[in-house]
Amino acid sequence: MSYMGPQQTPDEVKNEAEQLCSLFESQPHQLVNLLSGQLSVLKSQTQMLMGLCGLAITVTGFSGSHMIRAGSWAAFSMVLGIFLILIAIFFCISILLQLRWVTQDLCESTYTMAHTVLLRRNRQQRRIAIAGMFVATGLTAYLLAVTLAALMPAHSFSG
Repeated sequence: MSYMGPQQTPDEVKNEAEQLCSLFESQPHQLVNLLSGQLSVLKSQTQMLMGLCGLAITVTGFSGSHMIRAGSWAAFSMVLGIFLILIAIFFCISILLQLRWVTQDLCESTYTMAHTVLLRRNRQQRRIAIAGMFVATGLTAYLLAVTLAALMPAHSFSG
């Protein structure tokens, strides 16, 4: 397991697809529902990250000037944090814009359909994990900026 979550080998994806096809052999529509549900969870996680990014950017509008006046380290940390959060936003938007319905992968072979959707799920999961790392790192830098601004003596903010 890496920092980006569990990684499946091609054989593990193949085995998962085979097991799912075996389990849902008499109910392929339930397999489609299960796979659709997994992709929905990933979309929800992506939207949650987008909300967190939006919140960080909104707060910057209110407190950014205080961090900038706190000095170059606070300003640099704030800008770095916002930059990393913007990278995460681009990852999230690219995930959300690459919408592909499970029904677009329906074919004669239930195994082929399941395998294709599982590969897509794993790709999206990795990209969400990367976006999450950018958000976490960006928020850490941003919180450093807030901390530096809070620790500055009050007289340094006067005119």
